[in-house]
Amino acid sequence: MNKGINITKLMQEYMWFRYLPETTYKTYIMIGRLQNEDLRGEEASKELLTKQFDIEHEVGPLKVEKVKVLEKLGHKYPTNRLEDLELLLSYKLVKVVKDENESLVYLYNLPMPKPEEVLNLDEEEKQILNNIKFEIKYQNEFNNILTLLINSNGNLLTTLDNIKNITKVKHSDIKEVLNYLVEEGSIKIKADKDVKQLRKNDKVYISINKEIFEQKRFVID
Repeated sequence: MNKGINITKLMQEYMWFRYLPETTYKTYIMIGRLQNEDLRGEEASKELLTKQFDIEHEVGPLKVEKVKVLEKLGHKYPTNRLEDLELLLSYKLVKVVKDENESLVYLYNLPMPKPEEVLNLDEEEKQILNNIKFEIKYQNEFNNILTLLINSNGNLLTTLDNIKNITKVKHSDIKEVLNYLVEEGSIKIKADKDVKQLRKNDKVYISINKEIFEQKRFVID
């Protein structure tokens, strides 16, 4: 395996975290470690099949959501290591080969495939994936603009220039984020122009749509 490849970074960039349960992801990382250390045979198989992983993040609502995502793709949520391995094989993230001793060895499939290349994603799921990518790209811009809105009690009469001065977000990025939030339904905007056509000194009234905002963003007391 090319040790220059940052597997964790690629997993995040390709959005594999949406489709990999925590145990499956940790199984995947272990396969890479065994591969790097060139561990084969019974010792490697035993470690791969019996290693216990602590569940640190995927509990409660996060697990419920992951179960739904997998079911939508026709997979069940894995309950043991063999099922983790089966999921990785079905995703084409790993492959099985025989070594010189005829022992089965799990190896990374490189280059790493993207979810949209190997999974049967419907249009809704493709849009969800695009939305996640958008929110990651504009994460800081979202945080700064949403903080301004919340600090204004969910109602703000302002201009793009004023938002820029307070948040330090570029005019073009402000319009991108506001338009996204409008389409999502989290906010409502009253202005003389479409959001993307606003100029920096145009007046705009922004109000939080509390019901949807609480579902998508934060809980507002």
